[in-house]
Amino acid sequence: MNEIKLIKKCQRGEKEAFNNLITNYYPYVSKFLMKLTANEELIQDLVQETFLKLITNIDKFDTKGTAKFSTYLIKIAKNTYLDYLKKNKKISYQLDIENISDTSFEETMIDKTQISEILKEIDKLPFEQAQAIKLKYLEEYSLKEIANKMKTKPSTIKSRIYEGKEKLKKKLKNGGVLNG
Repeated sequence: MNEIKLIKKCQRGEKEAFNNLITNYYPYVSKFLMKLTANEELIQDLVQETFLKLITNIDKFDTKGTAKFSTYLIKIAKNTYLDYLKKNKKISYQLDIENISDTSFEETMIDKTQISEILKEIDKLPFEQAQAIKLKYLEEYSLKEIANKMKTKPSTIKSRIYEGKEKLKKKLKNGGVLNG
């Protein structure tokens, strides 16, 4: 069935259409959230929340517009993840670039308006560095837990985090996201 026809059926409230839409996009949303979190338990909750928001807001998607439905859905998933981080206070609210160290990184504060930009910059890092940083500072895993999850040594994880933080500091300073 054509995607637009399926979405229009969803907008009319047809349950079967919602089931088809969710079935079609479930793997897509799961993979996207896996890249953000690398936490399978959290992913299940976030995917469910994403689709609940989609069902609630399906009328807001313009089937005659130029935006792709997949882009709309990923935006909902990303905002769901950011809401989770804010709600669970996994991110602090103001970042002092000079004081970032292994022991103080998680204690630094990020300005609320910078959260999304910083997460985008983390996603631009090499995959292994981005994952290690997210698991350490957003999910609060230990180096050993991250090493087990990523099937490598804790020393390798420590190195990835250090290198990733250095790249992140440069990007954020040069990009004007952080003052300093």
